[in-house]
Amino acid sequence: MKNVTLITNTNILDIEGTIKLSIKLSRLGLKRIQIREKKLNINKLIYFIEKMKDSIEEGCEIFLNGNIDLAIEHKVNGVHFSENTIITKKIISEKRILFGRSLHQNTKDLNPNNIFSYFHVGPVFHTLTHPGEPTITNEKIINLTKNLDKIIFVGGINTKNAHKLLKYNFGGIAVMRDLLLSKNPENTFLNLEEIINEKK
Repeated sequence: MKNVTLITNTNILDIEGTIKLSIKLSRLGLKRIQIREKKLNINKLIYFIEKMKDSIEEGCEIFLNGNIDLAIEHKVNGVHFSENTIITKKIISEKRILFGRSLHQNTKDLNPNNIFSYFHVGPVFHTLTHPGEPTITNEKIINLTKNLDKIIFVGGINTKNAHKLLKYNFGGIAVMRDLLLSKNPENTFLNLEEIINEKK
């Protein structure tokens, strides 16, 4: 079954609101939360991580953007790397934590050492998070999905356009605004899950 990942952004929905949302969605079957906070100070980020860990259902993984030491120290499931992260021997040898990675239009390195649990591929649609960034091309998506497993599409995905992804081979989607801003996030989550799991 294809899964939905929630991407956090406390500029859109504050820490307490995001925790409440994550509790609801993890009870409905949310499998992964990516804590993607670029502007939180370290104390607030640690509070967010710990509160999230204490609140969500056990089957829901937490991946922290970029900070491997903080992720290990606070015992989250994994760390999410940008496409520009240099994968060092230290990272490759790290066994206490899982890894995810972003791949975009200009990503050249398709030899990921088989250490990644998933790859975020996008943006597949125009997104307010990266307003000037072009969407990933159909050719690039086909190339990536041919060469890699565990693809999670990301970027501007919502209940109105998710069906357009069904022509590709993928394992799930990562969603920010459509869940964080939803008036009825439980319905939105269930609709997204239903759409991406439709039979072609």
